[in-house]
Amino acid sequence: MKEFVAGEVIHIKAIRQTYKDQPQLRVLEMRKTEPGEPNDPADFMQTAPVKKEGLEEEVSQIMFQITNATWQRVVRYLFKKYHEEFFSFPAAKSNHHAFKGGLAYHSLSIVHLAQAVTEQYENINGSLLYAGGLLHDLGKVIELTGPVATKYTTAGNLIGHITLIDEQIVLAAHELKLDLNSEDMLVLRHTVLAHHGQLDYGSPVRPQIKEANICTNLMS
Repeated sequence: MKEFVAGEVIHIKAIRQTYKDQPQLRVLEMRKTEPGEPNDPADFMQTAPVKKEGLEEEVSQIMFQITNATWQRVVRYLFKKYHEEFFSFPAAKSNHHAFKGGLAYHSLSIVHLAQAVTEQYENINGSLLYAGGLLHDLGKVIELTGPVATKYTTAGNLIGHITLIDEQIVLAAHELKLDLNSEDMLVLRHTVLAHHGQLDYGSPVRPQIKEANICTNLMS
């Protein structure tokens, strides 16, 4: 029997059946693709309902709404570093937005909610919400292997995306010569680190400022 690899396209001959009112296939034959047959996994993958170009344009516009210079520099640095991954990776292996482009689509949906909250309530730092919304799950590009046959990486299993993105924020600050002890850097890191809300849910700290609390509730 030929060895099949996760993520590659295969051809099957099967009979469609129903089991417990759910459709299923009884596979009769399975083989690898032959020359001339469709074999690009991207042709068979679920993708975000918005095209990559649209997601890119919207992220670019949101960056201009981050008026705090420190946060904007960090966001721009990390999005330049992980541009392709951010717009192609899923937001999760299976739980939510588990499709190509899901990470960008999910992150933008959080920013949309943050924009609505900012419009309704005074004395909320919209720049911090937008920066946190864009960055909160960016560690998924290190935690996961990619959009095809998605698995957790070793770093993903052992460290997790929250700590991984905090490490990237720290590295960005060093590269940009930003003061990690400044209030701007501390509240940005706190907002990202606290976005799961509870220690039991994976955050190393609970939200201590209102913007972090808002981010946590937007992501619930």
